[in-house]
Amino acid sequence: MPTETELPWYIELLLISLQLIALAVFIYLVWPHFKKEHWKAKFIDNPIARSIIIVFILILLLVFGLGEILDLAFEDQVLH
Repeated sequence: MPTETELPWYIELLLISLQLIALAVFIYLVWPHFKKEHWKAKFIDNPIARSIIIVFILILLLVFGLGEILDLAFEDQVLH
């Protein structure tokens, strides 16, 4: 018997298919603009943009690492 928070399988399938259709429409609309840009010259060859990307990746790794450390240090507690 499903709980109150679970949706019927056909509604979940409908929501997933709607998300996939939205992704396809988004890619269809954005792809021409994406192809026209010179990404390598704009982001990789530009030293300021490259350093910002590196800092962003380091911050992202730091946040994920801290999350994993905190998950290992403090286990889930069951509230009664």
